[in-house]
Amino acid sequence: MKKFIFTITFLAMCVGAFAQNEAEIKKKTEELTTAKAELAAAQAKIDQLNAEIQKLKPIVKWKMGGYQSINFNQGSFTNWAKGGVNSVSVTFLGNLFANYKFNNWTWDNNLDMSYGVIKNKGQDLRKNEDKIDLLTKVGRKASKRFSWAGLMRFESQFAEGFDFNSESTDLPVISRFAAPAYIKASLGLDFKPNDKLSIYLSPAAGKWTIVNDDSIAALNLYIPETHDNPNFRGEFGALMSATYQDKEFIKNVGLKSTLELFNNFTDPNKPNRKNIDVDWQVMLNMKVSKYIGANLFTHVLYDNDTKIEYDPINKPGVMGPRLQFKELFGIGFSLKF
Repeated sequence: MKKFIFTITFLAMCVGAFAQNEAEIKKKTEELTTAKAELAAAQAKIDQLNAEIQKLKPIVKWKMGGYQSINFNQGSFTNWAKGGVNSVSVTFLGNLFANYKFNNWTWDNNLDMSYGVIKNKGQDLRKNEDKIDLLTKVGRKASKRFSWAGLMRFESQFAEGFDFNSESTDLPVISRFAAPAYIKASLGLDFKPNDKLSIYLSPAAGKWTIVNDDSIAALNLYIPETHDNPNFRGEFGALMSATYQDKEFIKNVGLKSTLELFNNFTDPNKPNRKNIDVDWQVMLNMKVSKYIGANLFTHVLYDNDTKIEYDPINKPGVMGPRLQFKELFGIGFSLKF
């Protein structure tokens, strides 16, 4: 009988302890649920405050970089039935950019520079590339993809260029720094559908042609001889500038293409107001290894006011506007920074 009573008592104690633990577990579970809800609410409040603080802070950011490369080209012919001229050339290419953001304001700056020389057998050293192209653009966002913007561009070259078609022993100089130089300034609307493409439209654009050398100005190659000032000419019209840039257009290949169109509303010769100046540049950067790269550059130009000799052999001295095309390809050392 005593054993029975002891067993009943022990079982009752176990049931009581189990019931007490169940109640404690339920209580703690409820407290844990409440704590988790409070933690989630606190985290949401923290995220909200961080977002509000970030909105109040000005967005100030500089993004800078560029690249430089030295390309080499060499050709050699020995007893080559189809003919050819031994040659060697060196071309220096460089680009610098500095882009700035402040709240809804942007300021983009880009400088392209290049200079190259070539030595053909039997000829003196000649330049085959020479460019200075500085562009700056300030914009303020009007919406997600549109910005009001102002653009300014300066174009010229570093060194003297000669007319190698001349029969004179003293080759005439037809270009040097700031002869010619082109300055463009405009106000318009900038459309950026994504980070790679920018299309700028301006109904109010000025273009100034400068020939800061009297002997070159006298040739009337860049400013029409009918203009009263052979050293300086101003034009007013509309401008369209489109830029597409993709650092990884395809694997290990970067692409940059810029197309600029300008129409002069104020040309004294009214038929010329239908003409459009075209400036289209394309650069392909191909990565071979960390420091070895290849570059393909093409440049298409048309300016109705730039006079070029049509056919130096059959029609010597006949000058007029022509479509200009330049292509450069090279392999060499390159460095991005």
